[in-house]
Amino acid sequence: MDPKEQFNKQAKFYSSSKTFSTGESLDILSKLISKKSFKYGLDIGTGAGFAAFELSKYCQEVEATDISEGMINEAKKIMKERKIINLNFNLMPAESLNFSDSIFDIITCRTAAHHFLDVEKFCYESKRVLKNDGEIIIVDTITSDQFKLNKWHQEVELIRDKSHKKNLSIIEWKNIFKKAKLEIIDIIQTRVTMNLNDWMERSGTSDQNQGKLKNKFLISDDNIKKFFGIKLIENDISFYWPVGIFHLKKLN
Repeated sequence: MDPKEQFNKQAKFYSSSKTFSTGESLDILSKLISKKSFKYGLDIGTGAGFAAFELSKYCQEVEATDISEGMINEAKKIMKERKIINLNFNLMPAESLNFSDSIFDIITCRTAAHHFLDVEKFCYESKRVLKNDGEIIIVDTITSDQFKLNKWHQEVELIRDKSHKKNLSIIEWKNIFKKAKLEIIDIIQTRVTMNLNDWMERSGTSDQNQGKLKNKFLISDDNIKKFFGIKLIENDISFYWPVGIFHLKKLN
């Protein structure tokens, strides 16, 4: 499925989801941003805008991009409610940013890259529009380097949401950063805990695929259950995805 179509359809679920509006990864992102003040910021794949709202607290002006008009409309509603006045929204893909070279002081991207068509191109584009002394903070769900764990993770993501492209491991991210000539300042690892029913509802998973997903979780082996924290709870299944927070700078 075209990610644009998927996110237009499900925008309201994402804008009201506590997984996106709150959480440890957003707190860590905010803490990293708050160490400085910036003139011009960019949030890529903004979704309902929650990372952009944090960025707007520490920047004179912020641009936020997304391919989904539905998501941007939801973000604009929240921006109005929060009375944010230094934030502009732009309909454009992460791989083709319609901005001049070397203009942003800081770039963020939270929980979006696993939907991008070309993560390497996204990194090259981010570097292109970043100032020489600028910073990039990428937050995304990550996966294991172990083949069996990685395969299971990608399979359940695709059953749930056909717009999913790929969760990358830390090693894969490091290789992409090396190619794009982005230097790693720090890598912070955390996790996002979710309930299966809410996770499926947020993406509009079909009834048939909901059944497939529940079965995949229930019959997964002990290594998978342990790595992803899979637990049966009342009428639901709890689990978590690992999250990587990559703090980067431009190699000149």
